[in-house]
Amino acid sequence: MEIEEKNFKVRDGLAYVFEVMMMKTSLVVPAYNEEKGLPLVVTEYLQWVDEIIIVDDGSTDGTFEAGKKCVNDKVKLFRHEVNSGKVAALRTGVEHSSGDIIVFTDADNTYPARYVPDLVREIEKGADLVLGARLQSRDNIPAFNRLGNNIFSFLATYISCMRIKDSQTGMRAFRRQMFDKLDVKAKGLEFETKMTVRAAKLGYKIVEIPIEYRERVGVSKLNPVKDGARMLTALFSVAYTETSLLSKMMLLPSIAFIFIGVITGFISVYEKVQYGVISHEFYPIFTAFLILVGVQLISLGLIVDYLTKKLDRIEEHLIR
Repeated sequence: MEIEEKNFKVRDGLAYVFEVMMMKTSLVVPAYNEEKGLPLVVTEYLQWVDEIIIVDDGSTDGTFEAGKKCVNDKVKLFRHEVNSGKVAALRTGVEHSSGDIIVFTDADNTYPARYVPDLVREIEKGADLVLGARLQSRDNIPAFNRLGNNIFSFLATYISCMRIKDSQTGMRAFRRQMFDKLDVKAKGLEFETKMTVRAAKLGYKIVEIPIEYRERVGVSKLNPVKDGARMLTALFSVAYTETSLLSKMMLLPSIAFIFIGVITGFISVYEKVQYGVISHEFYPIFTAFLILVGVQLISLGLIVDYLTKKLDRIEEHLIR
């Protein structure tokens, strides 16, 4: 009986190794007005993937023509007649891909192709989502964008209870069947952040590998204020929708505490500025106490939610 069990484990292990060896990798490249960067990206990535899917998202320059010159047995080109946004282009790319592992990258030549094997290797080890964290050559990220990236990564870490160094990176990999679980409602550049936080909130295994970030080719389409506001809204949206009922019940009173604390704090500041004296001497202490309790309750609720989702994922693996 023991010998049969060992043989079964050996066969099972060999089957897994064979499955990994047979895995096909598809690269999805959304492109909008990237006629200069797109050919460079395709040329560089060709040797690292089995298939490249280019999606021209209604470009008004020569992007589509540049894409047609890249088409061969490994490169496919699709086109949106009108600009539908990066997220729509990514979904089109995944829909037409045939690989077991999907890799996303941008068409501006900022993400080096040499990191693809590292991303794929982590997927093969069992990661659900692998992020290329832009921790090298960060000077190529504009200072304002770098500040926003740090802020949103901090918020993503706090909301998901998981250390996330670069939630906005455009270079990421996952198994194709995971896309429906990781896909989120988004229109623009907030997609990456929302996808990352959703994966963390659902308890999936996220791995980050440090990568170089190069200076982009062409003109950036990022609007720091507009896209920043979208990312902030997206973070709070996914934080609420992907949080368990128990945690939500803990979050609601915490918001009330913080709200009341802000009001008493405002009254204290107003009285001090207007009259030079605070009529309610206990208000400052009351303000600090309420806000502190509110933040602590939010943190506790997020931790409870994180543990709940992690247990759900463990149960899934045990059932398999």
